[in-house]
Amino acid sequence: MELKEGMYVRYIPTLGIYTQKISKITKVKNCLLDMAYYLDNSEEPVFSSHFDDIVGASENIIDLIEVGDYVNGLRVEKNKYGELYTSYVYYGGDIGKMCEVYTTWVKEYKKDEIYSIVTKEQFESITYKVEKER
Repeated sequence: MELKEGMYVRYIPTLGIYTQKISKITKVKNCLLDMAYYLDNSEEPVFSSHFDDIVGASENIIDLIEVGDYVNGLRVEKNKYGELYTSYVYYGGDIGKMCEVYTTWVKEYKKDEIYSIVTKEQFESITYKVEKER
């Protein structure tokens, strides 16, 4: 697939720990033997020789969302038919009872309705795990 300005990419930054990120290509530049892709959240370009670092690319950001990611603060899950959805669960009333009050199928999101995506790898990289005392 040819990468173009305005496309979204899911990629692994070359520096730091293994963390996938999603960014938009803001500029494409031909650098003699290689193509340079400038991303909206990075000052350093990603070069086409590093295609191993690009996990996926699409003109529609929704295509890059995976199970475990967070969209607008809601975790992306998969139902028994393989469809991706986000849901907000309200806990109320008696302890142990749950009431699901908000569910959205990921494919039904419009681009302008998505204001944040945190990949599962980004979330895991900043998670502090509390060890239980024995």
